[in-house]
Amino acid sequence: MQRYLALAAAAGLMACSPPETQTPADTEAAIIPAAEPAVDTDDANAEETGLPGTDIRIFALDWVNGQPVIGAPMGGVVRPGYDNQPSFTPDGSGLLYTAGDDSGETDIWRLDLASGETRPVTRTPDESEYSPRVPPGEAELAYIYQPPGGYAGNAYLAHADNSDRYAAEELAPVGYYLFSGDMRHVVTFALGETSNTLQLIDRSAEPEMPQFVADNPGRSMARNLGGDGAWVTLARPDGGAAVHRLDFATGALRDGFDLPGQSQDFARITSPLTGMFAFDGFFSAAGGTLYYGTVSGDFAAASLSPAWTEIADLAALGLADVNRIAVSPEADRIAFVVAD
Repeated sequence: MQRYLALAAAAGLMACSPPETQTPADTEAAIIPAAEPAVDTDDANAEETGLPGTDIRIFALDWVNGQPVIGAPMGGVVRPGYDNQPSFTPDGSGLLYTAGDDSGETDIWRLDLASGETRPVTRTPDESEYSPRVPPGEAELAYIYQPPGGYAGNAYLAHADNSDRYAAEELAPVGYYLFSGDMRHVVTFALGETSNTLQLIDRSAEPEMPQFVADNPGRSMARNLGGDGAWVTLARPDGGAAVHRLDFATGALRDGFDLPGQSQDFARITSPLTGMFAFDGFFSAAGGTLYYGTVSGDFAAASLSPAWTEIADLAALGLADVNRIAVSPEADRIAFVVAD
């Protein structure tokens, strides 16, 4: 397995002119059904490319007595077309995202938060890349690779400029993924002919033996504070989603809590109240309202259920059909995927 220096400076992620803001490709949609691609193609206003029009809007995030307050607008990516799946870089200097073009293919782009400039990270004709992240080690860039003529594929790792890319796991097609803190495990949203499943892969095992975890997963995933577990979503019978706790080492799944309303998306942060006590904070949007709730940092606690607090009226902020949300590492910026 190739080993790379972790976390190269995000500023080194290629340069070029931008596609602008993208709108949320997923507007409070139900959990993605089987045999659909990793991108969201269920928007009624989807363009001929099959990709819905979405933008990314960024706001300052302030904290008052431990509660988040949405501050001033801080730019984003706004243009006709698909801009989605935002992920802040660990150093807080940039935002990675997926951008579509007229062909219906997608590439990974980077927004520089200081200058507002956007630059391509991948430029791959006839291929597509989705769900960009900076992994916790081994490589500088991770994404879902879609081969020509196909949909979804494998989770890939590469240098920050997309050189020397390689498949991080063999299972395909997968639409979403999350690496453990030590990179040994990766949990994947595996697309199937009859149903989608959550699969856990031990990357140190030879041969690779995916472990079934659950049916009907959602697209939102986040590591816990220690990196040895993940917060994952599964569909609820009423059409919403519930967050569950996954142990990377054993594959054991434990109940967590419901997301508000019919939302299937969340963004997780670590407590900004450093030095006091540890907890995970969660943002989610439902019914035009932004919610925030916290749970104990004890990932193994017997019962976890945040008291959701209404933080903002999204329409008052000029945001429509918010679904995906991302929060910067310092919890000082928040990004929303919205309708174009």
